[in-house]
Amino acid sequence: MIRKIILFTILILSCHRPQVEIHNFLIISECRLPGYPRDIDIKGSYAYIADDQGGLQIVDISNPESTFIVGHYFHQTNIQGVAVRDSFAYLALAAGPPNNGGMLIVNVGKPSNPTFVGQDNWFYGYNVFAPENDTKFVYIAARYWFIVEDVSWPQYPSYSRRFATPGNVHNLYVIDSLAFLACEQMGLIIYNLNNPDSTAQISEMDTPSNARDVYVLGNYAYIADGYDGLVIIDITNPQNPAFVSSFDTPGYAQGVFVKDNLAYIADGSDGLKVIDVSDAYNPVLYGEKDTPYAYYLYVKDNLIYLLDRDLGLVIIKEEK
Repeated sequence: MIRKIILFTILILSCHRPQVEIHNFLIISECRLPGYPRDIDIKGSYAYIADDQGGLQIVDISNPESTFIVGHYFHQTNIQGVAVRDSFAYLALAAGPPNNGGMLIVNVGKPSNPTFVGQDNWFYGYNVFAPENDTKFVYIAARYWFIVEDVSWPQYPSYSRRFATPGNVHNLYVIDSLAFLACEQMGLIIYNLNNPDSTAQISEMDTPSNARDVYVLGNYAYIADGYDGLVIIDITNPQNPAFVSSFDTPGYAQGVFVKDNLAYIADGSDGLKVIDVSDAYNPVLYGEKDTPYAYYLYVKDNLIYLLDRDLGLVIIKEEK
């Protein structure tokens, strides 16, 4: 009798549990690319795409429903990452015989005709971060190295500092003097760049799976953590980061972008996932859109610029 009462109570409570509304998202355009797109930055009316063996592809997005390639820059080494600041595109170069990895600088002041500026050869380059308020340095995820590159003389870039990282650093986010590194199986690594090299690494925090990307907003670092989806970490005290919550997505979380209270996840074979993180301790699914294989993304205004392995640049918006 008691068991029946308990089961009946659970049934009643479940019937009154508030339902989470799942929002619909629509693809409004696709722009096919010659390579496998890895990274994207957007400035003005152009999307700058690191297209792996397809080089740098520049897409006109002034009309989001009708995008087209306006310019490109091919290189003998695959381009993995891109960041644009002022009239320069900073490109992370992969390494493979007989070519060295490193960083390439291209002038994109005329998007239809990007031109070579300078190059620094060193390690395998995964990604590059160029803060808008820092005109002297760019920051590079380079496998087992984190590199601070001096680009004050763009024709002759050179590394200013480099750190051997405890894990394979795949992506990074730099704000003020703090650098947050997504170090795959080692999780999140935090550096204070005001410190000497020997004490620059101030903390690390393992994540359940494979930290592929990191986005920092406010007091939280949002990690695209491979098979474990989205992981949220409190970085109020960067020397002592604390796990807050996670949301397990069905795919392999490759990229993350956070805007307002939504975390946008490029979830591999499960396409786009949008997570409501207004309550960081209780993230919930907000919406989703299937694509063949979502690798990375950028959000601007009310549009999602998704890089898909098969479809190229896919522009998505929420259905109202």
